[in-house]
Amino acid sequence: MTNRFYFLIRYMPEDVDEGLLAGRCISILHGVLSSEQNDIDGGIGVVFPQWSSVSLGQSIAFVSDNQRHLVELSQQPYFKSMKADNLFNISTVEDVPAGLPEIRFKRNQGIAKCFVGEKRRRLARAKRRAEARGEVFNPTQDMLTREVNLFHRAVMTSKSTGQKYLLHIQRDTVMGTSVNQYSLYGLATNKELMGTVPDLSLIIPFLKD
Repeated sequence: MTNRFYFLIRYMPEDVDEGLLAGRCISILHGVLSSEQNDIDGGIGVVFPQWSSVSLGQSIAFVSDNQRHLVELSQQPYFKSMKADNLFNISTVEDVPAGLPEIRFKRNQGIAKCFVGEKRRRLARAKRRAEARGEVFNPTQDMLTREVNLFHRAVMTSKSTGQKYLLHIQRDTVMGTSVNQYSLYGLATNKELMGTVPDLSLIIPFLKD
């Protein structure tokens, strides 16, 4: 297996909006990966080592098999500024210890369909299509109710429009070896991109402050 590397960011203030800070960190990664000036192939995954049932946790980590790419990411102005202001504690780029199990953090865009506003728009759209076909609209049970497993939100801001949007993120247990396939957000998706990351929660207590 190819060696992998990571660096960890801890949010230093105790009372922070983890979703907001996670979104800003992911935005930095997204900007770097989207830039035409970089030669990074997108092989950087995001880890939430302190993920729990209540939040994304007080830290975020980035994983890649390319050490140089992680060093360059860790030196982005936003990260350096937050570290200088003692708001972030950023580790050096380290080797991922051998033997850690694989997990998956994925963006599930289907979750938005479960919320009232989106559900109303989806039902209205389905009704219009049925009527256009001359059919009686009879919503299925799946349209009316949908069960969703635990997820957390990262708050993003579009660079082009300035509008805020949410990444709905879920954590999966994975059986098997690592997969290096991530979106420009550093996350897996429901189908196409099945990237995995090491479970860094197992070494968090031993990381240097």
